[in-house]
Amino acid sequence: MGARIRMQIDPADKILLKRSLNKNGEGQRFFTHEVRRLSDPYVPKRSGKLKNTAVETKTSITYNTPYARRQYYEHKGDGLRGSHWTERMWADRGKEIVRSVAAFCGCLLYTSPSPR
Repeated sequence: MGARIRMQIDPADKILLKRSLNKNGEGQRFFTHEVRRLSDPYVPKRSGKLKNTAVETKTSITYNTPYARRQYYEHKGDGLRGSHWTERMWADRGKEIVRSVAAFCGCLLYTSPSPR
């Protein structure tokens, strides 16, 4: 004899909302904040005005100085600080951000043990 199984699953929108993964939700806001926070050491700094003018929205980070675009594309760099700071930060610390966002949203991520 066969067994009857009945499953009731919440709609996708409800599941995403529960995990803070809805469009422009708290998960997105947390991700944007983490990118800005961890990019800070990579932003060129003479007086600190460029890095201190960063404005976060839910989906973007804007640096409000007249020279921000030029610094982003043309700065030669000094140590960590230089051009394309978000891309370089992501290459160095992207996995860390993914893990922190997953933890924030209540998702479990398997991380393989490090080789010895």
